[in-house]
Amino acid sequence: MKLLCIGSSSRGNGYILQSSNGALLIECGMPLVEVKKALGWKLSGISGCVVSHRHKDHSKYLPEYLKFGIRALALEDVFASFPKLNRTFCKSIEPMHGYIVGGFKVYALPVVHDVPCLGFVIEHSEMGKLLFVTDTMMLEYRVEKLNHIMIEANYSDELLEDAISNGSTVSSTRERLLESHMELKTTEQILRTTDLTAVNEVVLLHLSGRHSDAVQFRDRIAKAVGKPVYVANPGIEINVSKLPY
Repeated sequence: MKLLCIGSSSRGNGYILQSSNGALLIECGMPLVEVKKALGWKLSGISGCVVSHRHKDHSKYLPEYLKFGIRALALEDVFASFPKLNRTFCKSIEPMHGYIVGGFKVYALPVVHDVPCLGFVIEHSEMGKLLFVTDTMMLEYRVEKLNHIMIEANYSDELLEDAISNGSTVSSTRERLLESHMELKTTEQILRTTDLTAVNEVVLLHLSGRHSDAVQFRDRIAKAVGKPVYVANPGIEINVSKLPY
């Protein structure tokens, strides 16, 4: 199983879990052509797409995906945000429910954002269990027996305050981020209080362009968890098979 990152920022988010017999898309905030490139121009093996919430950096290209017959699972709030959407391939999902998407099992977790938003626990026989959490200020739940973690580390308080002090960021940004995105120390605390015994790696998502430092974030989390840590840069491929070797 491979994890392919197409985008992981406010400019657009998209990830692919590619197994030997199908692929699951996570988010549709990147143009479909980027998905095609990542999959070698083959769309026939896509089992479906799950979308966390309606903000356009996560959902903008949903109509394009649907036009190509890709099944999409999302909150009703996501589908309702697109007027005159063709819903032939749409499946409305609810928090705390599980769904089958090809060879993948997807369980929807409610998370805290400024619009209705979900995290996902995704299982596959080739991968084991993966936690995907982005665009939230916190995570109330601790998931057991995880093999892989994809989690937001959007900003650090220190870098945010520096940007506000030097005038590159307006002060109102502080309040918005506090209510909508995960600060580095929160990410670290969640990981420290999660059983990581069977976790092969941690992938950091959605780093802010102004208020993060990829190397610093990666090194700090790696030191905290004692596991390989990656930053979800566009183009990166990560082995997320159940066994790391």
